[in-house]
Order: sequence, then C-alpha cells, then structure tokens
Amino acid sequence: MRGIRWSFIVLLILVNGACRPIAPPVPSPALPTPVPTETIRPAPTPTFTLPPYTTPAWFRSAVLYEIFLRSFYDSDGDGVGDLRGIIARLDYLQSLGVTAIWLTPIHPSPSDHGYDVMDYFHVRPEYGTVEDVRALAEAAHARGMRVLLDFVSSHLSNQHPYFRDAFGNPASRYSDWFIWQNEAHTRYLSFDGVLAMPRFNHYNPEVVAYLTQVARFWLSQGIDGFRVDNATFPPKAFFVALRREVKAVNPDALLLGEFWVRSVSRLAPAFPDQFDALFDFPLYHIMLGDPNRNGDGVLSGQSDPVLLSTLFREEAQLFPPQSLAVRFLSNHDTNRLATELNRDPARLRLAAAFLTALPGPIMIYYGEEIGMLGQKGGPPAWDNYRREPMDWYASGEGPGQTTWFRPPDRWNRPGDGISVEEEEQDPSSLLNTYRRLLRLRAETPALREGDFTVLELTASAPGAWGFVRRAAGQTVVALFNFSDQPLSVTLSAFPFTASAPQDLLNGRAFPPTQAGQPYAISMPGASAVWLVSPPGE
Repeated sequence: MRGIRWSFIVLLILVNGACRPIAPPVPSPALPTPVPTETIRPAPTPTFTLPPYTTPAWFRSAVLYEIFLRSFYDSDGDGVGDLRGIIARLDYLQSLGVTAIWLTPIHPSPSDHGYDVMDYFHVRPEYGTVEDVRALAEAAHARGMRVLLDFVSSHLSNQHPYFRDAFGNPASRYSDWFIWQNEAHTRYLSFDGVLAMPRFNHYNPEVVAYLTQVARFWLSQGIDGFRVDNATFPPKAFFVALRREVKAVNPDALLLGEFWVRSVSRLAPAFPDQFDALFDFPLYHIMLGDPNRNGDGVLSGQSDPVLLSTLFREEAQLFPPQSLAVRFLSNHDTNRLATELNRDPARLRLAAAFLTALPGPIMIYYGEEIGMLGQKGGPPAWDNYRREPMDWYASGEGPGQTTWFRPPDRWNRPGDGISVEEEEQDPSSLLNTYRRLLRLRAETPALREGDFTVLELTASAPGAWGFVRRAAGQTVVALFNFSDQPLSVTLSAFPFTASAPQDLLNGRAFPPTQAGQPYAISMPGASAVWLVSPPGE
C-alpha cells in the first residue's frame, strides 16, 4: 500500500505539477552535509502541460567524446587525470573533430569509477575543484565545444552522509529516501545488488527536489547538460520532473539517457517527455554483440547486416522526429573496440567509416581513435582494464601521462605502436584516419545533416549493406562490406547521375552512374566506400 500511495502522490506532483513547497531536509548536526548554501527550492509552479519537446540544435550532429577522467591527462603529477588536464588537451580534442565531451563522475567517491557518489555538490579532490569545472566549461565554450557531466540519479554511495544517517535508523529524517527491505533498515535495494550503491526512493518528493537541485547547481557552473546514468531504474515521473527543472534553467541544456535495452520498442518511450537523446544500445548490440565477448557482431563479420535494415526501419517508425539517437561502438562498460576486432587495421577503419557516416550525434570513447585495447578483467580491478590510462607516448612516460593503473597484465604497454605520439606523424594511422573522417563529416552537408535511407542492394554473398544521405543538393552513397571476402554489390537503383563518382574516403573515381538504374561495384573484404558526385555535376 505504501508504494501505491507514494506513486499516486508523486505522479500528481511531478506530472501535473500540483504540489506544495517541499521543506528542505535538515541533516543531523553530527554529520557533514553536501547541500550548498542554496536551500532546496519548492517544486515547479503548478502546470498541466509538459515543456515542448525541442532537442538542442547544437547536439544534433555532435561528435561526443567520453572521458574517464582519472585516465585521461594529469596536470599536477600525481598520476591521476584531472580537470585541468582536460583543459590542457582541448586542442587535441578539437583537432580530432570533437564538439562535446562527457566526463564520467567527478564527485567525491570511495571507488575508482566514481558511480557511488558521496557528495553531489563538490569535486573529488584529486580531480580539482568546482572552480576548475567552471574553467573547463569556459575553455571549451571558447572553442565551440560543450561539456556534459555524468549524473548518477538512480543510486548513491553507502558512505553518503544521508544514507549513513538512515542506515539502521528508521527514525532518521532520511529514512524514506531509500528502499528498505526490512523494518530495521539494515537491508536495502541497491544497484545491481552492490551494497556500496543503495538505490534512491524516487517516490519521495524530497529526493526528487534534492536531485533536481543537484542538476541546477551544475548548470549554474556552466555545464551544458548531463549524461544520466542507469536511466532504466528511476520512474518516468522523476525524469519528467528532472527535464522540467533542467529546461527551466537552460532550454538548450542536454539530457542524454543511458537506457541500456536491446529493443527499439523499449527505448522509444523514454524520449518525448524525459530525454533529448538516448544511446543507441540496440545498434551497439547488433554491431558488437555481447559487451563481454569479442568478435561476435556485424563489425566482426559474424552477423548478417540485414539486422541493421530492420533496426533503422523500427527507429524511423517509433522514435519521435526530433529525438536524437547517439551511435557508438564502445564505452567504459564494454570491451574496447580494438580488442573486439582483434586489432585488425582494416576492420578498425571500417568501424570508423561506418560510425562517422551515420546520422545524428556519434560518440567516441577516449583512446578509441588510436586503437587502445582493453577488456573486462578479474578481481579486484574488473572494468579498470577497459579504462586504462590514455596512451599519449610511445614509452608510456611523459608530461600528463596518467599512471594510476599499471598492473602487469594491463593491455596497453610501451612500444606497442599504440599512442598519440606514434600515430601523430603517420598519415595512415588510425588517429589520422579518424581526424580525416570527422573532418569530412563536418565539411559534407549530406553527412553532417542529411536525411537517411537504407539502400536496396544485392551481393554475391552475405555481408554487404549501405545507405544514402542527402542534403543541400548533395548525395552520399555509403556502402560497407562487413565480410572477409571480396563482394560484388549491385544497387537496384543508383540515387544520382555522375560521369565519374568519387570515393570520399580515398579519392578514387568510379565508372559513370545513372540515377534510377542498377549499378554494380566490387568491394574488398572489410571495406567501405563513400560515393559522391564530382563538383559541378
């Protein structure tokens, strides 16, 4: 009954906006409080309509770069990456083609990963200060880049003072902030059963007010939005309230949800009144398969790319027109792309060509652009093997190099040919391939903002797939051979006429094409082609 009662009350409060002011929580005098001097505001003014669903224009073709902060760049010599280190490498990110960065949690936490937050209003000391967050936002904005923070709203640390006050203390004023499983309040619901991360009770209006206050605070520091962690757990009403509060502060702020589901039908409902953008996990699972296994997806040549046609058809039918699906091929919770693809140079370039030709925002995980390796390890490090220090130097030593995680069995080592230093001067390196592809994406209207249609084609064997994109009178035909074998690929109706269509990827000229007529092309194994008509035709 209690859960039903809270559900009813909160749906009234959050969806209809009909609520009374919420008194700010008063922490125990014996405990430190993470709440800043600003008190928790009352809930939004009563309204019976949701904010219009308008997604930020700046993110619609963004290149998002995920940074696991402690691994990226160390500005003060303690071996741990920090905020000032990111500022020092903004020129590198800009040269890559990045337009927005997402930082994994920056808050005080007892863990390496930081997803068990002890204090939402401050910065982990080894990462810097709130002032450093403001400085990063200002430096990024000066380059036309945006900054997103990880927002952990489904759970917190069991070391957070509010939880410590409530644990084993049913009389605590924070007692109803969490989901207890016994009367003594010593057993509780937690993220993935990990006791270090107790779940919030989002049916408590005080919890909603507290978390929306967190979002408002970081927006006031110049942050451009949030990547919302584990969005599959909190109820819809919470995200409706969060969206309303964020958009009231800054209508152009981004809410990007980690809604880890494999089906489009489960992903689509989270868009209109909750999130501007969602990670395209259904696409990830088709392309890479199981995040804990290697070599079992389309990109490895092990699945039929016809699955992509079904996926994009479902997305076109079920996603709202303004919604943004963020395409990606790896992140901090998956085996790294280069390990998935067995460090195959052709397949790494194929993956880059596929990702950068897709519509909407795309995401690159730090080190993906240089082919860093990594997969989930054993205890106690586990996912740290997926989050190893960024390889800046061939020797593994140099200014800014992080050193916090260097076990004997690590994946990335000195002299392995994988580093920014080694790849910087090689025009054919993976790093320079990403730079070139992202520059083409930025300079080619059809790739940056064009519409998207899956091509009808046949091939001599399974493995071929492609699409066409159009904008500003320009058309790009993107074709991919995901198999190991050369294929003869025939398009049933080529989309444009050209005397000598050109491959944007390498400048090669192809035989003439006629709009609406069949067109055959031979493709090597694990390869891509981006065909455009020559200028003036």
